[in-house]
Order: sequence, then C-alpha cells, then structure tokens
Amino acid sequence: MRRAVRWLALECVVWALVGLGAWALLRLVLPPAWALPAALALAGALAAGSWGARGRAGWARARGLRAADGMSGADFEAWLAVLFRDRGWRVTRTRASGDFGADLILARRGERVSVQAKRRDRPVGVQAVQEAATARLHYGADRAMVVTNQGFTRAARELAESAEVELWGREEVARELLGRRPVAPSAHGPDAAQG
Repeated sequence: MRRAVRWLALECVVWALVGLGAWALLRLVLPPAWALPAALALAGALAAGSWGARGRAGWARARGLRAADGMSGADFEAWLAVLFRDRGWRVTRTRASGDFGADLILARRGERVSVQAKRRDRPVGVQAVQEAATARLHYGADRAMVVTNQGFTRAARELAESAEVELWGREEVARELLGRRPVAPSAHGPDAAQG
C-alpha cells in the first residue's frame, strides 16, 4: 500500500510540474484565461497516455503464457507487440495477409528484427523458420526470429541454426518478455513432438 501511495504522489508531482511548464509556455501564446485550462488539458492527456501505455504493458505481462495459449493468432501478435514495446523496441505490425513471413518488425538503435509470431497448440515446425529467413531478406532486417507460446521441432531447430534464425519458445518469452520463469503449456508440451 505504501508503495502505491508513494508512486501516486510522485506521479502527481511529475504531472503537476508538466502542467506548470505547459502553462508557462502557453501563457506566451494564448490569452491568460485560456492558458491554464489548455495546460491542464495537455498535462492530463499526456498523463493518461503515459498511464495507458504502462497499463497495457502491465496487462500484457499479467496475462502471461497461459493466457497466450488461448489467444487467436492476431491477439498473440498484438500481445507480443505490447511486450516488445515495453522492452524498448519500436514495433510495426505487418498486414494480416501477405505479410512475407513477418508479423512484427522491431527497430531499436539502428537494428531491425523481423518476427514471425506463431501461437500454437503444438511445437512449431520448419515452415515458420523458412518464412522468418525469407522475411529477414524482404524487410531488410538484421535478424530474424520466430516467437511462439510453445516450442520447436528438432527439424525447426536444426534449420534455424543453419539459417541464422533465432527461436524464442515458451522459456525465452517468459524470461525475455515477461521477466519470469515459464509456465507449463495448457496443451501439449513445448517439445512434445521431436522431429
């Protein structure tokens, strides 16, 4: 409870300072009667946007891998986009069909990564790795990844190694995007079908 109160107090101070700064600037260009309401509206909108972005990231982390197991493919892509943004990546979602093998394009500090997202009930096979390798070329990415809520077949891991495609299964998603240990899948195990 104390932590929440301290966080709220700090947020109020930060956004009050933003509002004060906005008022000082707006006073220079607006009539005095309009400067204060405009500054309050601006600070409120910025605060709401900030809280909304942090709330979406917290929501995505809280939903976790068990929730991912029940998502549609599109929901899984959106979930990953929120998690990657929270990790500092600029995320672009590709079109739903004809995506040339990538669902997300990540960018950060001059690096581009194409991501093939696969929400599955069983291990992901070689086709996803082939699509990811092709997407890296098509989108001019530096790296390619396949990210899934499950695991990968032995053949997919073998091809990924030779094609230089990163594979993020359940364990990597839990560690890298959720910051926790993985949860057992709701259906088949991540490496249930080797081959």
